[in-house]
Amino acid sequence: MVQIKKYPNRRYYDATHSRHVTLQEVHDMIMAGEDVCVTDSRNGDDITNLVLTQILLEKDEPKLDLFPSSVLHMMVRCNRQVLRTWIERSFGPFLGLLSTSQRQFDAYVRQAMHGPVLSPLDWANRMMQAFSASSSPAPSTESPPEASPDSGGDGLEELRRQLSELQRRLDEIGAGQAKK
Repeated sequence: MVQIKKYPNRRYYDATHSRHVTLQEVHDMIMAGEDVCVTDSRNGDDITNLVLTQILLEKDEPKLDLFPSSVLHMMVRCNRQVLRTWIERSFGPFLGLLSTSQRQFDAYVRQAMHGPVLSPLDWANRMMQAFSASSSPAPSTESPPEASPDSGGDGLEELRRQLSELQRRLDEIGAGQAKK
């Protein structure tokens, strides 16, 4: 977590790395995966959300188009606690699933890339093995989401069938190249 202080003259100071930074540099840190905590230099208040909103407005304006104007109107009009409850109910489950999916994907990629990769075919085989049903990623502390009856379980089986077919084709190509 990078600690940043904001001064009244709109200057930012990265206390973690002992240097002055611009809002663009704060944006770049966040895009590089850093988490930041911004405090007001006068009173020590946490103003991280205010600065993140400023970054969205000034540096990533197209992302604001993701919110329908009706949602933005509601955010302006609503009581803070009501809005917080609504956001937690609306986005909370999805953010949890997104985080879990990202961790699982990272585990698959780490598993696929373990050891030397000798060729693109070797890389493709490893990726196929990592994503196939017979392979399992690093153990997760969270259980995967349950499939509901109308969540398209048949689609998952179809994807598994296609994945197996691709693996079979890759194996054939690899065997054909090994004979040459």
